[in-house]
Amino acid sequence: MEIAEEKSAAVKEDKKARRIRYAKQFLIVVTASLANIPSGMIQLWPNVLASHIVRDNSTIFGSEIQFEPWQMDLVVSVTQIGSLVGFLSAGFFLSLVGRKWSLIITAIPGIFGSALITLSFNTYMVIAGRFLDGMTVGMANVAVFVYASEVSDVRVRGTLGMASHLLVQIGGITNISLGILLNWYYMSLICACFLLAHCLTVFTLHESPSFLAVKGHDEGALKVLRKLRGSHVDVHEELTYLQQQNQATDDTQGGRGLLQKQHLQKIGLMSGILFIHNFCGTQVLRMNATRQLQELGLPMDEKFTTILVIVVLFFGNFFMTLILDSFGRRRCIITSLMVVAASYISLGTFIYLQDTNPSLTDPRKDELLKFAYSVENATLTDVVAEGSAIMSISDWLPLVFLMFAAFGHSTGIGPLVWLLPPEMFPTNLRSQGTSVCMVIGSLQMFTILQLFSLMQDTLTQAGMYWLFAGVAVAGIFFIYFLLKETGGTRVG
Repeated sequence: MEIAEEKSAAVKEDKKARRIRYAKQFLIVVTASLANIPSGMIQLWPNVLASHIVRDNSTIFGSEIQFEPWQMDLVVSVTQIGSLVGFLSAGFFLSLVGRKWSLIITAIPGIFGSALITLSFNTYMVIAGRFLDGMTVGMANVAVFVYASEVSDVRVRGTLGMASHLLVQIGGITNISLGILLNWYYMSLICACFLLAHCLTVFTLHESPSFLAVKGHDEGALKVLRKLRGSHVDVHEELTYLQQQNQATDDTQGGRGLLQKQHLQKIGLMSGILFIHNFCGTQVLRMNATRQLQELGLPMDEKFTTILVIVVLFFGNFFMTLILDSFGRRRCIITSLMVVAASYISLGTFIYLQDTNPSLTDPRKDELLKFAYSVENATLTDVVAEGSAIMSISDWLPLVFLMFAAFGHSTGIGPLVWLLPPEMFPTNLRSQGTSVCMVIGSLQMFTILQLFSLMQDTLTQAGMYWLFAGVAVAGIFFIYFLLKETGGTRVG
């Protein structure tokens, strides 16, 4: 009788009730995703360090600290080694203690890591703290997106997943903005405080119904499903679906289940997508934005221009949140790679022309001479004013190309690599499958970040951006032929 009543009620749901249901799920996902704010701060923290260390290299104790170029690369890339450990740990904890407690455990390494950085008086303490911070980033990437995918309705799963990722960008913007006023060690202290607040808020959440179903806690799963879906939905039918999806792999639990051909193919596909994500410059742009802008030699303050790039990343993510479930994952990634390729080809070409023939991209000298001789009684003030107008065009152009690249990254290939793995694997293999994919991505990310300075020296700046563009072009064909749409399918 209860099942029949629920099926009958499903027809009666009006738009207002549906919006309330989606709003409730949105609040749950955002609460679970608060760890993404300090995660975003951790990832972009090297930009604050790079900006401050050239002017004031003092620690919180007043002593001086020095970073060689390879150490600056390591400050950025060591988080990926920490993330690797975090990804593996997340898979273990998600299966052992559940999604809710895993969200709490996620914050612990970062709290200690950020505290260690705050109290650092040498580079080794900073690097050790960054490793612990990386563990939190890795665990959060898995735990948050797995939880979000399991509590969301199919129709809004992509949107809620992207809303979760927006908090990463908010954390990045917070880090860069406050970093204008506060030194690098104070920003680490603020990050630790955010992580402590996250631990307290997670206690208000319910356990994932998918995890409860896998563990055989049917009554608990039904109770949570009713709170998430409302009285109009046949929660018994959804519970049966979850059980059936996972019974198919009950005999191959844990890591052994991933050795099935269908799951190995998914891991191989995600490895290719993650390679495109990492080697088309996504993480290089986010974590080394300040250093890239410094290398471009822009006359503007690098803190201000870094904020511009990060804000573009945020609004790109926000734009994709609005269109993702209707436009689809596959088309978003392909479109974003087109924008990335065009932007980096343009930026690389501009830098190449600037290096080989400055007069083509920097016409200031010739134009100023023409202005000085053509205008009768031109004063020095007139020439300076004219020079400022002329230089604004060529000086801003590299930043414009970089902002277009940031928009391209943020509207597809950048955030969607975190959303795809939880949608590919069934519940009892989701945490392990997602963790394996993220481990592979973390190793790739470490490689590209550690090679940043070397690539600029050996390939030149223009060559590095052309490399990113080439990977983006190859990625368009890879995604078009190999990736099937995952949106709109139920998560088992």
